[in-house]
Amino acid sequence: MRAITLAATVAAAGLALPAMAQTRVAQFDINNLKFQARDNAGAPVPFGGVSHTGSITMADDVGITELLSVAMQTGGGPFVPDPLFNGILTSASVTINLLNGMVTGGALSFDVNLGPANGGDRYSAVIGAGGFVSPFVGGGFKIEALSTTGAFSDPNFAGVAIPDFFSAQSTPPFLLGAFLAFKVNPDGSGSGYNDMDVFVQNIPTPGSLGLLALSGVLATRRKRK
Repeated sequence: MRAITLAATVAAAGLALPAMAQTRVAQFDINNLKFQARDNAGAPVPFGGVSHTGSITMADDVGITELLSVAMQTGGGPFVPDPLFNGILTSASVTINLLNGMVTGGALSFDVNLGPANGGDRYSAVIGAGGFVSPFVGGGFKIEALSTTGAFSDPNFAGVAIPDFFSAQSTPPFLLGAFLAFKVNPDGSGSGYNDMDVFVQNIPTPGSLGLLALSGVLATRRKRK
């Protein structure tokens, strides 16, 4: 089952493809998130790899976790880091629920420059079902899944202009996204550090087109990691 790509899973749903539209996809490159495997009761446990059942939690570790860049892909082109980005990651929280190594849901959020309550910014999203844990070529594991209901706290994210994302997030099906957590190589207690790429698309495309596009982004990033 894990051999089935996210793109193939979406295509199998038989949803109609709308007309192609110009899109922008933002990528957040986060390094050194603190990782902990947990059981169904939320207690820390050793990580079960591709068959883990329970959850994975990730959080920032002050002085260690970094948001290295915010890059933008336009119209399917390359990701280009935005030179105006001036954010410092000040909070991050990720929960990934798993059943036998398959993602069943979760949530993610991260703040820069102390978050919206202190003049900074936030991005958050709901993690959807259908992703999975798999071996990582560089050692350890990777976890990937699509996300929905993405939301920014305002139309400028630490210097990066995102008015198109901000205006689209109130329109169903809201902002679609994805994430790829990699270098997941916890110790015997199920803890450690990992890196994560988080993606979000500016056009809330209905049907499978947006999901297929984001699955393609994940496939491209997997090859480069």
